[in-house]
Amino acid sequence: MKQTNIIDKTAKIHPNVKLGKYNSIGKNVIIDIVGPNKSDSTIVFGDNNIINDDTKIIVSGDLKIGDWNVFHNNMLIMAEKFILIGHNCWFGQNTILDGTGGLNIGNGVRVGMYSQIWTHVGSGERIEGCTLYSKRETVINDDVWLVGSCIVGSGIELGSRSTYLISSVVTKNTLPNKTYSGTPAKLIESLNFYKQISLEEKFEMLKSWLLKFSKLYKVNLQITSEGLLLKDENNEVLFTTKSDINLTGSVFYLESKTYKKTNSSLEREIYSFLYGNKARFIPIEN
Repeated sequence: MKQTNIIDKTAKIHPNVKLGKYNSIGKNVIIDIVGPNKSDSTIVFGDNNIINDDTKIIVSGDLKIGDWNVFHNNMLIMAEKFILIGHNCWFGQNTILDGTGGLNIGNGVRVGMYSQIWTHVGSGERIEGCTLYSKRETVINDDVWLVGSCIVGSGIELGSRSTYLISSVVTKNTLPNKTYSGTPAKLIESLNFYKQISLEEKFEMLKSWLLKFSKLYKVNLQITSEGLLLKDENNEVLFTTKSDINLTGSVFYLESKTYKKTNSSLEREIYSFLYGNKARFIPIEN
């Protein structure tokens, strides 16, 4: 099988790590399994992930990562119990992800640089009566945005599409679609970073972006009864508002924000073009 992953020669990756396709792993990256029960630990990466230079991933439990995630330089990821990360997430440099008590991160989560997400706390000696010790699962739901230098405590659940302004310290569960700021983070009712957009408006936005893509990459774009069809010499990619289209090539369903993945070169080029802050989709599980 053709090797599609790009791995720098200085990276050190445990032989039990399972990599999908088209992942990029930078200089001095360490992905290791430690502890007495190494054979029980699993590390699984999906496709099209980027792990930048000097990031360290240390696992003694389980780590599962989906597609199209970006891990920037000098991150520390510790999965003692487990860490689950969905698709389309972005983590800034020097961010810490702690899975000592279990960390569940959804799809489309964005975590700014120098942030810390914790699932345990431990300080003084328990034999001396110190009670500052716990391991609790932390849940970061879909499309959460931690702007930067944020800290999330253990055992907390962040509501989907919630936003945390710079240097927020989150100590309690939060609500979806809300904005928080401060130490400790408090709700700011006057701020909301989302607005309602109809399916027709979404389609028009997508059409304008794909027109730019087709001109930039010299790809044929056709507007058909089924949707927006892009073609090159070997591949086809369709974007549709319908739910009952099932072609042999790549199909992106705008209403559900899902897609049928083929990992064709055209599909990956288009997705890279849209990925930043235009539109992101979730692969349909086979």
